Amino acid sequence: MGGCYSNETPEAIAAQTQVDQGPWAKIPDVNYDEPDTSRQEALFRVLKHRNNIVRVNPTDNGAFDGALRCALTWMMTGETSQPPAGSEVGLRYLRDRINVPRDMSIYAGKRLRQALENTASLVGDHQGPPISMRDRYDQNPVEFSVL
Repeated sequence: MGGCYSNETPEAIAAQTQVDQGPWAKIPDVNYDEPDTSRQEALFRVLKHRNNIVRVNPTDNGAFDGALRCALTWMMTGETSQPPAGSEVGLRYLRDRINVPRDMSIYAGKRLRQALENTASLVGDHQGPPISMRDRYDQNPVEFSVL
């Protein structure tokens, strides 16, 4: 399978921005309705791997853990909490590395990405470190394996 290359038209750039930065809810990528359990699935997957998610994040672990809690609270309840200063980089780092279907289903991934982005936007506009174009080994799966 070959790579994906942009033709750099305004439409292509707008589509790329939406895929990378949301909003994800209206991207027409599946032909079935969202299950009622998509948020719970995303929460379960994050909680299952929380320690490793926090540990491999490139930001201060305490700030990121607090910011992650804010994002999950927003996703589950709609309640907004102010995340710690500087935590937007860590939230966007995680947002960019959610892999569907490896990590969770498409709708769970969309819900989690939106919660991470909404929470990050409360802090600032700094983006996470870019994913290497050379390879896709941006997250070592060994860190998240279940024994």
